[in-house]
Amino acid sequence: MYNAILVALLAVSILQLVLRRGGSRRRPPGPRTLPVIGSVHHVVNTLVHRSLRDLAAVHGPIMMLRIGPMPLVVVTSRELAREVLKVQDPNFANRPRLLVGDICGYGCADIIFAPTSDYWRRIRKLCIHEVLSPKRILSFQTIREEEVQRQVAAIRAAVVDGAPVNLTRMVYDISSRTISRSSFGEVRPDMPVFQDAIKRVIGLSSGFNVPDLFPRLREVLGELSGMKRKLREIHGTFDRILVDIIEKRRAERAAMVAAVTLQQQTDNPWGFPVTDNTIKAVVLDMFAGGTGTSGSSTEWAMSEIVRNPRVMKKLQDEIRSTFRGKETITETDLRDSDLKYLKLVMKEAIRLHPAAPLLVPRESIDTAELGGYEVPGGSRIVVNAWAISRDPRYWKDPEEFRPERFDEDGAANFLGLHFEFTPFGAGRRMCPGYNYGLAGMQLALLQLMYHFDWRLPPGVDELDMEEAMGLGVRRKNPLMLCATPYVVPAAAPAVSTGYP
Repeated sequence: MYNAILVALLAVSILQLVLRRGGSRRRPPGPRTLPVIGSVHHVVNTLVHRSLRDLAAVHGPIMMLRIGPMPLVVVTSRELAREVLKVQDPNFANRPRLLVGDICGYGCADIIFAPTSDYWRRIRKLCIHEVLSPKRILSFQTIREEEVQRQVAAIRAAVVDGAPVNLTRMVYDISSRTISRSSFGEVRPDMPVFQDAIKRVIGLSSGFNVPDLFPRLREVLGELSGMKRKLREIHGTFDRILVDIIEKRRAERAAMVAAVTLQQQTDNPWGFPVTDNTIKAVVLDMFAGGTGTSGSSTEWAMSEIVRNPRVMKKLQDEIRSTFRGKETITETDLRDSDLKYLKLVMKEAIRLHPAAPLLVPRESIDTAELGGYEVPGGSRIVVNAWAISRDPRYWKDPEEFRPERFDEDGAANFLGLHFEFTPFGAGRRMCPGYNYGLAGMQLALLQLMYHFDWRLPPGVDELDMEEAMGLGVRRKNPLMLCATPYVVPAAAPAVSTGYP
């Protein structure tokens, strides 16, 4: 009996050892780590979406990096993206707490950085219903038209001497002025300051800054790295402007975005307190998301169009033949037409240059199985949408700008159903405002292609396509192009029917 007990205990010990080793083998593979810092050196101060794509080529479509005590799981395949964004969405829908959300997001009171909770569901529902509904987006049509026409006139005035125009500044100006007028009813004189603060905060929102990679040391590292100081400065800029706007709009009670949200404080059907900080956080989301989607996507689309003369000619032929003889084109004209190739060009630009290449980081709630591996609860989850949308397993000639690919049978769309193409995410955390951004992008591209012929500046043989770091990848350098105004021909004469 004594020997039997010893054998049994030995068997149990061996079994536990085997299970532990088996469990460790079931963790996703990943690059070698360094003492203390783990895998940080692979992601800090890099274009993270590109670095992670290169690592995935070595370690596979699911890999785990060690960021201090925190596991970072990176997904780089259509099949695993579907698992994270749809099949196991409830478990992977949480958000990690980032410094930018705590400081600039008013304690993560916004939609983007708020953890999955009843509050987040209610604030998201409020924004979709009151701000981002099709009816509300349509109501801003006149503002979009006026701002695009304003920039068309500015380009005409700027190209008189043949000098290049800063198209990056102009497309972001369209986005920020449109959102400012839609949200506040005016374009404030300090809007350039606000816009610059938005640009800076997007650059600090990737989740791959050192303080965000070590959650237990986030506060200390935030101070030592200077990141908290930068975020406090940005927050001060936001808060000063937003407080002034809210007080002004509280008095006026105009029916625009900020005022709609303000109305909820008085007549609140949503079941949670709508504070001034809630309003500020939501308005910031509108600005960051709106300028990021519309402005960034438009400048990348123009970059690709100019690099591909065949595409530019085909697109201009479609637009100019459709609206021949018109000096001004409205969104109503656009809706009544069938500019099929324009839509294909937009999709292709977004495929190659998604506004958030790694989407927004997620955090697993419980331990789960993903791709045959065990993902611990509390792991940070990243879906490399940029890498998947350029993967030759799903796309023919993936690095080529070829809009016609979206005209083929079974072509993917970005509505969250085709997981090789998820520029706006999918599932419950899918971006709720993508239609707002796309409306601005479509009108801007239409007018820029209709009214001007574009070329590279003299002496420039190849367009610079470098990217800037951050959650939303913008061009690193401004897009400088030369424009020749298009002389609108007279409309074709009406054909007589012979009847009086």
